[in-house]
Amino acid sequence: MINQILLLVYVTVILLLSWRFRQGTFSGFALSDRNIATPAIIGIAYTAAYFSAASFLGGGGYGLTAGMPWVVFCAFFHVAFACLAWLMAGRIWAAAKEYDAKTVPQLLERRYGSPLGKVILAAIMLVLYTVYLVPIFKGCATLLQGLIGVTYVQGLIFTVIIVAIYYAIGGLPAIIWIGFLQGVLMLGGAVLLYSSMLSTSGALEIWSRIPAYATSMSGIDIPWQKTLGMAFSISLGLLALPDLLIMIFSARDRRVVRFAGIYGPVSIAVYSICIFSLGILAYGVLSGEQISSFIKNPDSLVPFLARTYLPPGFDALVLLAAISAAMSTISAIVLVTTTSLTSDILHYMRPGISDATVLRLTRLVGVVILATAAVSAIRVPSQIVPLVSISMGVIACCVFVPLVFGLYWRRGNSVGFVASLLASFISIVIWNFYGNALVHPVFVGLICGGAAYITGSLFTSGLGTPNPDTLKS
Repeated sequence: MINQILLLVYVTVILLLSWRFRQGTFSGFALSDRNIATPAIIGIAYTAAYFSAASFLGGGGYGLTAGMPWVVFCAFFHVAFACLAWLMAGRIWAAAKEYDAKTVPQLLERRYGSPLGKVILAAIMLVLYTVYLVPIFKGCATLLQGLIGVTYVQGLIFTVIIVAIYYAIGGLPAIIWIGFLQGVLMLGGAVLLYSSMLSTSGALEIWSRIPAYATSMSGIDIPWQKTLGMAFSISLGLLALPDLLIMIFSARDRRVVRFAGIYGPVSIAVYSICIFSLGILAYGVLSGEQISSFIKNPDSLVPFLARTYLPPGFDALVLLAAISAAMSTISAIVLVTTTSLTSDILHYMRPGISDATVLRLTRLVGVVILATAAVSAIRVPSQIVPLVSISMGVIACCVFVPLVFGLYWRRGNSVGFVASLLASFISIVIWNFYGNALVHPVFVGLICGGAAYITGSLFTSGLGTPNPDTLKS
């Protein structure tokens, strides 16, 4: 009964916040009119939008098969890339304001003078983000099964309804403020579960019971090279995922961005260390028979740990924290996907369309994307982590090269921009099917995209010259 009460309270708060921040203009809906003035709100909402049920379920359980390399590589790359992301955030915010960009494709279009590049990137985001939503829906529905005893499909329906309501009403302001609340729940749940496992088994004793092969940097069932690539690919999203960048766009000024850069990396460090360690800690508290059963389905490990090692009621808080992680990510993804589709692609096809029409279509299309992803999640044959790794990696790779070069290299132009998008996307797809499995496709995409960007820009020097004022630090 307590689980249902907690969920009811949580949903009520979300709906009240979405109504409080309801928006009537496209600028307010997509960008909060650049008026978010509290650094902690942006920093922790950024963390909540990045991590999801995929990290809580997939990230926690993946250590069972990947071993210690998963913990070390994930913790290192997440913290390192989070710090780099917030070091660049001031420039990103300045560029978005200078170009009056409401979406990431729009920012890159105006930096390079390339409507074609904007449409290509928006199309890539539409396809890959829809794929990315599928494992997140899977995680959320699985968690709702454990929290309130509904079926998997009922969990999917519940998720769609709640996220659709607060997305359609409040837009980015609601997503950011609700994301802050969800981020606090996520951090509390991660710390609670991690500390509970340590205290139950003895902080030092648990490590003495973990077998040497689980703590070896060689990995368990998955080679360390593959784990390295997967951790790198997922963490790269911190630098270039549009659903995170849009939160930087929303800040009122650079001071807000600067101080948000404290809350973001710190919260990411705490969460990643606590969650990604759970698979290793499980070897110190579970029997060999239990470990074998979870290796077959690693995504079920974290709900089991929450129900087993937390007092009654506290397990519900941890599962609710994971559900929060899922909903925050879903809402942010749907926002950037639909605004890119309606604002970028639709404006390209029909330049005279009104903002009021774009806003109505943005709300409608967002609900359609939510429903499509949920239906696709009814049958998901793969584990969560590999699905997240490839879909998130492709998007981040396609944005990373033109964004970073565009901020720091004046000679980049529209030809380099388009060439990098195509080279990154095509090389990743080809390598995913035909390349060496130990080398993650995102490494190949970054190399090919970077080479195409530099080559295209140098051989067509003078096209798409950037505004020098925007590039000032």
